[in-house]
Amino acid sequence: MEGSVNSKRRRGLGVVTPNACTECRKKRAKCDGNNPCGRCTSQKGTECVYEVPVRQSKEHMRSEIEQLRIQQRQSERILAALVSSDRSEQVLDQLRNGETLETITHKLDHSTSESSGSGGNVTTFSRLSDHQAIGQALKPAKSTASSPTSTLAFSDSSGIPHTLPTGTWPAWGAESSTSIQNEDTDMMRWDPDTGPSPDQGHTYPLIGGWHHQSGSDSDTAIQQARGYGQETILGSPFGMEEDPNQEHPNSNEAWTRVTSDGALVEHLMALYFCWEYPTFASLSKEHFLEDFRTGNQRHCSSLLVNALLAVGCRFSSQASTRADPNDANTSGDHFFAEALRLLGEQPDRHVLTTIQALGLMSIREASCGRSSESLFLSGQSIRLAIEMGLHLDINISHSKESAIEHAVRSATFWGAFSLDQAWSLSIGRLPHFSRDTKLATKPAIVDHVESAAWIPYTDDGAPLERSCTQPSNVRSVYKTFCELSEIIHKSLYTLYSPGTHVTSKALLEAYTHYLNWYDVIPASLRLGHNFTPAVLFAHMYYHYAILLLFRPFIKLDIVGSGVSPRDVCSQAASAISTLVNSYSQLYTLRRTPSFVPYFVLTSSIAHIVTLGNAREGPEQLKKGIADLKEMTGCHGFAIRALDILRYLILHWDVDIEFEDDDEGVAEGAREGGEGGGEGKWRQEMCRPKSTSLNQFCPNVESVDVVNGIGRVVLGDNPLFWPFPLQGRPLLDGRALEIGGFRLVP
Repeated sequence: MEGSVNSKRRRGLGVVTPNACTECRKKRAKCDGNNPCGRCTSQKGTECVYEVPVRQSKEHMRSEIEQLRIQQRQSERILAALVSSDRSEQVLDQLRNGETLETITHKLDHSTSESSGSGGNVTTFSRLSDHQAIGQALKPAKSTASSPTSTLAFSDSSGIPHTLPTGTWPAWGAESSTSIQNEDTDMMRWDPDTGPSPDQGHTYPLIGGWHHQSGSDSDTAIQQARGYGQETILGSPFGMEEDPNQEHPNSNEAWTRVTSDGALVEHLMALYFCWEYPTFASLSKEHFLEDFRTGNQRHCSSLLVNALLAVGCRFSSQASTRADPNDANTSGDHFFAEALRLLGEQPDRHVLTTIQALGLMSIREASCGRSSESLFLSGQSIRLAIEMGLHLDINISHSKESAIEHAVRSATFWGAFSLDQAWSLSIGRLPHFSRDTKLATKPAIVDHVESAAWIPYTDDGAPLERSCTQPSNVRSVYKTFCELSEIIHKSLYTLYSPGTHVTSKALLEAYTHYLNWYDVIPASLRLGHNFTPAVLFAHMYYHYAILLLFRPFIKLDIVGSGVSPRDVCSQAASAISTLVNSYSQLYTLRRTPSFVPYFVLTSSIAHIVTLGNAREGPEQLKKGIADLKEMTGCHGFAIRALDILRYLILHWDVDIEFEDDDEGVAEGAREGGEGGGEGKWRQEMCRPKSTSLNQFCPNVESVDVVNGIGRVVLGDNPLFWPFPLQGRPLLDGRALEIGGFRLVP
């Protein structure tokens, strides 16, 4: 009965006439919508007239607006093609022949797709203004000149001369000597002189902004944008969770017990694969997503999913991504705690997904500033990979299953290997892998994966109207990144192998390997062709490696060579600063991969050195400090880095103003601020802790190195060690009783 009553109350579009004639409206009579209507026909002498309604339905207005947007996109797409050097004549002929905008745009998109699919790299722009603005943002990075030309020569002990490539590194965008191409090969083809400067009315970020006024408070618009972005990044049928009216075919909720919100799970996954992947990635995206969707545990596990979600939370400001909704510092903590619980319950950790999860947990802890935990997790990941023999190629048959197994094993090993090299480089140690062992084959480059579009994705989803479309080139980035990690691996043995002493010859040979790597990287990874976050990160990492290669030698000159360690470090630091600035204009520093604050800290320390020696002004150092402050929202290590810079500026007595605000001021420094003065700050900042390996603690005193045999003074480390440089257990001296200890009376 209730159902029949409700059906009578419902009035669908087929029951009510959307527009009644003027006569029926005057009489407030029901009109059938015909022309003429039945009522006017029955009344002789009555004219049946329909007026266009002033108020149109929302659906009709939305449809009309969408049609206008499509026409605008088509017009701007064609205008951008008309100003290009390779398509203008073709498009002009099509317009003269009377072809529609829709037909011309379709042909342009089709030709772009074919070019990308055949191994090419084409970045397309929606607007000429976007084309120019993005070119202007990248201009400093792309046009950074090589160092003053010099003959970088040296002689070995036998007197045989050797020559390095001229310049500290090749100019960005230059091709290798074996494949020199004309400047017109730049697939972006912008004219920096005619493009608007960054302060000419452009809104940052240049990539990822919303051109249309959809209304920031429109939940429907955000849901549509999220669904579109998730489907693009993760593939179909992801993104359906955003539409409550659709069935959800994915097994989202089954992988974590932290949340039952399947839409949140897909949202965080899209954030990870957009901004962090594929650098240091130890999972094969395609195989992981397939098993995630179907509930198969072969290449997916609850541990891996929770670890991935914990990383993805760093790129979101939603309250649901925090363990404490009111504390941004707890972002991802609940997913990470669940991952730790699952890891502790595993009886055997020799599982591919466990190695992958350990890598993700490591980069998450690196981002948070917990370097000791990150080092431990990374070490566990590479050790397990070696114990499982992942560094060895297995016999590959021609079966599909064998190819999948090889792809996943290869990605798992190289992710763990690359992360181990990054940490070994950052703290100055030998890696967890022997020097000359043959390594597994790198993951193969797959055309359809390469040509897949990369799009920016945020809490607001992906912009339905993009400033440009870039091919991801994700496999090329990953392969080239692994090759760089191999060079880093060998250079670490050059610097830190016991029983051998570093020579200038060995140092310059390592440097030559870096230069040669850069000289032959694929065109798709050069800054004139591609500027996805992963590509910019790879360029930063390259200069970071060169900076740390030469930093120990900045007080030395190399005999018989034009290479100056001090100059190389200064130029590498400037290159990192320039790349970070371009990244900031394109995407903002709120969404950066985990190791970017480590790059900025290292370059800023180099700027302090050059500033302290009166070799440059304070501008680049101030910019580095500002960049770290911007990154504090997603990287806890950025706060630690600011404390380190503050301490070093005071300790080295460098003349620069460091604004004292809440960000980047050590807890001890805040507490000692009143009455303690600058000396108290210096004493309290960046002090070692008994619970940490203290890899980033510059403020070490004699009491931290040598201790006595008497009673422990309040506040001192309660442990005893006769050899200062040997390891010691990690113990919280402030909570001895909780750990089951007490001081000897």
